[in-house]
Amino acid sequence: MKGCLLYRREDVTRNEAFIELLLTHGTEAGLDISVETYESFAMHMPEQPFLLSDGSRPEFLINRSCSPWVNEAAEYAGIRVFNESRAARTANDKRLSHALAAEAGMPMLPSTALHREALNYMTPSYPFVVKDPMGRGGTGVEWISRPQQLSAPHLPEEMLMQPVGGQRGKDLRVYIVGGNIAGAVLRESTSDFKANVSFGANARMYDLSEEEKAWITRLTDRLYLDFAGIDFLIAENGTLLFNEMEDAVGCRSLYQNSSIDIAELFIRHVAETVFR
Repeated sequence: MKGCLLYRREDVTRNEAFIELLLTHGTEAGLDISVETYESFAMHMPEQPFLLSDGSRPEFLINRSCSPWVNEAAEYAGIRVFNESRAARTANDKRLSHALAAEAGMPMLPSTALHREALNYMTPSYPFVVKDPMGRGGTGVEWISRPQQLSAPHLPEEMLMQPVGGQRGKDLRVYIVGGNIAGAVLRESTSDFKANVSFGANARMYDLSEEEKAWITRLTDRLYLDFAGIDFLIAENGTLLFNEMEDAVGCRSLYQNSSIDIAELFIRHVAETVFR
């Protein structure tokens, strides 16, 4: 069965090992997966939507380019996409993922979705954090400690604002495959308030309690995830606080700290889905 794995060009090289795992496990599962870059991808409507560079039409699409419109367009064209469009749209926008988590009753920091200009009519308590709603991998996160920073040109126009909270430099990433928990990694940084491994944080496997699993299930029951990450801050009392979701979730820390081959788990899920 013919499929497409879509990445942004800048992400292909640094994800080369993971891409190779996906392709290898795909072949083992009877899937013919080709790699395409987002920058070379084009849709020709209405005549031939979703043709690959070799002129063929994929029967499924694995979109790791963080471009939710592609997921939606693929579904309009009758192509099964991983993640499904609603999941991709929600996971790639912190405003939507927080709205979903709030509806599920999950603990979180007080969070305000707003346009940058709205800050002119507010009196926030310093320090606080602003996030680019579409940022990923720890990018677009700013610690604001004084009003002068709010005029910085690099701040995003659309943002999510939160008070500083949780244990500094510590968070938990939970991996989801086929709607089920596949593993969890605790990440800790002694040099930054962000606990991203790509920024030098340390990581180790984490055993979720039954209560924590139940909270995560409340979220996955509301939003089916083929393959994604859910990140949590850790409150001072140890409670998990919803932080964000990752559509094209990074898996380096999971491979470094466990024997879990999440690429194999995901491709097995893809095969079971498309051959169903």
